[in-house]
Amino acid sequence: MTSDARVGDELSVGFESQVDAARRGDPAALEAIARAELPRVERTLIKLLGPRDDLEDLVQTVFVEFCRALPRFRGESQLSSFVGGITIRVARRAMRPTAWFRRRADVEVEAVEPSSSAEQRADARDALRRVRKALEGIAPKKRIAFLLWALDGKTPQEIADMTNTSLSATRSRIFYAKKELEKRAAHDPVLRELIGEGLP
Repeated sequence: MTSDARVGDELSVGFESQVDAARRGDPAALEAIARAELPRVERTLIKLLGPRDDLEDLVQTVFVEFCRALPRFRGESQLSSFVGGITIRVARRAMRPTAWFRRRADVEVEAVEPSSSAEQRADARDALRRVRKALEGIAPKKRIAFLLWALDGKTPQEIADMTNTSLSATRSRIFYAKKELEKRAAHDPVLRELIGEGLP
């Protein structure tokens, strides 16, 4: 066994013991897992929902539900996929009309190249707003699959694992979401150009 493999095994054993401790309610282990998963949870929620005033509340909801669900985690999948599935369920509930049409932040938080001019940054924010507006009319399951694929760079198999869906159903959701977005873009030249460039 190579040195790298031994280190990997040791890390794996250490991580498993941390998960076991968290499952027993050890607050230090729960905090360590939450700290490790927090950036991924925030990024996923922002990519699925856009910037919103209640982001912190949604993140907290994810971790409350994670603590409740942790006793059911048996290690069949990666912990990040387990947390990702909970994050997606929270996002899906937040996509319901009463939540989805809440007042949104004025400025998109997706990264724009710092060296860009003020005009370029404004154009980028406007393009992102147009895309999000077009996506609002797409059913949440299709929208989530598409956004995870287009914005987060996840493979259809990774998305299927996170959403507890078959690979064929996931591919279908991505395909039809893209078709609906293309249809909406037919009436918006800027959106049509973005999609033509392969941007969501």
